[in-house]
Amino acid sequence: MNRNSIEWLNLALDGDFHWRPAKSKLKPYAASRYDSVVVRYEAYLIQTGKTITNIRHHIHLIAGFLSHMESEGITSLPMIKAEHIHERFAAANDKAGFRKAVKMFFRYACKYGLVENDNSRWIPAVPRHRPIPSVYTKDEIERILDSIDRATSLGKRNYCMILIAARLGIRSCDIAGLKLEDIRHREGLIRIIQQKTDIPVEYPILDEIAEALKDYLDNARPDSDLAYVFLAQPRPVASALSTQGIYAVVSGAIARAGIDMPSRRHGAHALRSSLASHLLADGKTYPEIQQVLGHASPDAARHYIRVEAERLRECAIEVPVFPNELIAYFQERR
Repeated sequence: MNRNSIEWLNLALDGDFHWRPAKSKLKPYAASRYDSVVVRYEAYLIQTGKTITNIRHHIHLIAGFLSHMESEGITSLPMIKAEHIHERFAAANDKAGFRKAVKMFFRYACKYGLVENDNSRWIPAVPRHRPIPSVYTKDEIERILDSIDRATSLGKRNYCMILIAARLGIRSCDIAGLKLEDIRHREGLIRIIQQKTDIPVEYPILDEIAEALKDYLDNARPDSDLAYVFLAQPRPVASALSTQGIYAVVSGAIARAGIDMPSRRHGAHALRSSLASHLLADGKTYPEIQQVLGHASPDAARHYIRVEAERLRECAIEVPVFPNELIAYFQERR
């Protein structure tokens, strides 16, 4: 039994059940003349609904990068050139993590006028293995939705979130960041700027989604001045639901539906992959799927053909029958 457990038991015996172990001291970010930029960027990331752990890891990379830029005599963001980025990229142990963090930072810097040009295009690509997307059948999606108890406040929220993910394919980060003002009831649209691609996209509010939204907003959403649609349960006050929280909700619903999932991913992205696969199976074109999912590249939707074995079989050409004389000729040349 460790020290924390003993301390908790001692306090419990005294009637104090609210003790929590002291958190370890957080590692400070690398300091530089860019500290104010780092602080504002961290505040921006917090608003996107990312987890604190994810944000701190991200900021450590950016603060270290900017600190190195200062040590090289670069005293303002516009002075950072392609060769500076390439140098730090080459030195990075986690090149994929560096690319993701620095690319996101420069997109932010360009969007808010800290630099004139979007330096993210200078960051080299990192070859990576793309796993086959996890897909749930239409029947399984309905079982997942049916497994949610919509008589409870939590169930109304969870049903609404999962329905939006399943029917519209919205990413979990965008569901977490969805605000009340993004829902245009009169126009019948949800309008957002995607956090991953920075591309604006519109989604139709389907009838079943409109019904689920109304039920949640009118009867289940906690009383709060927060602008976000989906809130965590008040403890003691409500807060915006994180992407990690959304993952837990979706994963829990899949498990309760009794669906086999050890070999498949079980977060909101699996619902997005499933929608893409269903659209492809229904005969939709790649540009149509790209538009629905808000992909930046038309090739992104092609990733989902990997799960369409039947479609691939239809594309296969028949193997020709070789004449015996031709086979004998090649055998003689061995």
